[in-house]
Amino acid sequence: MGRIENHDARAWRARAEECRAIADTFDNPETRAKMLAVADDYERMAENAERREQAAAPDGAGQRATSRPGTAGTSP
Repeated sequence: MGRIENHDARAWRARAEECRAIADTFDNPETRAKMLAVADDYERMAENAERREQAAAPDGAGQRATSRPGTAGTSP
């Protein structure tokens, strides 16, 4: 995995998806669970980045509905 230069939500979500793909290759359930926990951490970073982006957007222009994989279109 390379360094993330632009810490936007899209980049963090891509990193989370990559961790999930890697987790699927592990046979050991404990190792898989740890990698999935890392993916969850990246998802939280994506959500935080979205909140920062929305807060920085003038007049709420950056507001949009977001959903995490495995959720049904929920938004913060």
